[in-house]
Amino acid sequence: MKAGKYFILTVVAAWIVGGSDCAALSIQESLAMIETGATSLSKGKWDHTRGSSGEISRFQIMPEVWRRYTKSSSWTNPEVAWSVAEKIISDRVKEFKAKVGRVPDPLEIYLLWNKPGHFAANKYKFYLVDRSYLLRARRFANLVTAGR
Repeated sequence: MKAGKYFILTVVAAWIVGGSDCAALSIQESLAMIETGATSLSKGKWDHTRGSSGEISRFQIMPEVWRRYTKSSSWTNPEVAWSVAEKIISDRVKEFKAKVGRVPDPLEIYLLWNKPGHFAANKYKFYLVDRSYLLRARRFANLVTAGR
C-alpha cells in the first residue's frame, strides 16, 4: 500500500471515531487505536490482546517494561494500562527533551513509544527511521492532529 493510502485510511478512521469534522483523537485514543484497533476508552476485546512478542494491554507494552512501572497485573484494565503507558511516555519524552532540547511532536511521540531504541540509535531523526516504523508513526500523528 502506498503512503498516500495510509493517510486516507487514517482520515477515514478519524472521521468514524471523531465524527464528520475529523476531530483529533487524544494520544491515549490514538495509541490504543494504532496498537490494537481499540475504538473506545471503555473496556473491550482489545484489552486482552497479546502481541506476537508477548506485548500486553491495548497499548501493547512489553511485560518486562510493564513490571518496571507497576506491580499490578491488571493489564486488561484500560485505566491501569493507560496509567502505565503515561509513565512510560513521560520518561521517554523527558529523555528526548534532554537529548534534543525540545518536546517531541506527535510523530516523534509514537516513535518514542513503539521503537525507542531504534529512534535513539538514529539520533532522534525521524527521516532516518525504518520506513515501516515511520508509516505507523505518521498514521498515529494524523489521528492526533486531525482537524487541527
